[in-house]
Amino acid sequence: MQVDLTPSWGEVGTVVRRLAMSGEYVALRKIWPEAAKAFAAAQALQEVLPSLTDNQKLLVNKAMALEMSKQRC
Repeated sequence: MQVDLTPSWGEVGTVVRRLAMSGEYVALRKIWPEAAKAFAAAQALQEVLPSLTDNQKLLVNKAMALEMSKQRC
């Protein structure tokens, strides 16, 4: 049995926020490519969102709520 320890995008967001708030600029520069992927994915989702079915939009909303809950201060 394998355990997936890959952080979710919400968890990556928390790491990026903490690095930025604590002034860890060297570490922030290293993790920034992952943050850039998240921003690109958000834009891609915005562009396809109008074409999704209501059920697909519901799934998107649930995933967004879950990931946002991982980024609370």
